[in-house]
Amino acid sequence: MNDISFHEFANMETIQGECSHVFPPHIHESLCIGRINSGRAELSILGRIEMLSAGDCYVIPPYTLHTLSSVTPGRFSYQVICFKSFNNHKGFTESVSSAKDYIENTRSGFSIDALSDMVHVSKYHLNRVFKQELGISPYQFYISHRIKRVKQGLQADLPLSEIAYDLGFYDQSHLCNTFLKHVGIPPTQYARSYHYG
Repeated sequence: MNDISFHEFANMETIQGECSHVFPPHIHESLCIGRINSGRAELSILGRIEMLSAGDCYVIPPYTLHTLSSVTPGRFSYQVICFKSFNNHKGFTESVSSAKDYIENTRSGFSIDALSDMVHVSKYHLNRVFKQELGISPYQFYISHRIKRVKQGLQADLPLSEIAYDLGFYDQSHLCNTFLKHVGIPPTQYARSYHYG
């Protein structure tokens, strides 16, 4: 089982964990600096694969697609500091900015057709420019944003069933499986391990 804790402050978040998880390709909206404390991990970033050992540090710029996973077999422990003041400093084209805003504010499910109609570009063009500017597809950004909103719901002590319904998951099990895949721990464990201030 993975053991990951989250501590949030006004301008930054720290994450500390020990796990054998394979984090799927994702981005952070802020600058993140990490350190491997023990074990070995594989970091895939900017088309490179780096093998990290205890004591190695790494930097993840905002909106940079990457993955982090343990080197089989075994676990690794790590610490990450994400600086919130470094988010949103990247300039986006109007279509990407509009699509991003729409995804962040929609209560409905995801539809690339509806999204491309809303920003007045073809879905193929939108996918291409979105990936160029954010490093991930609009759908991946949608999933990432839903995970962020699940975290916010858990921080507000909302019931999982309510969060699942509000965010359009099929059911609570769907929410839990998606969260575990992206965060590395189940939502209930996240709620216990999250601290503010």
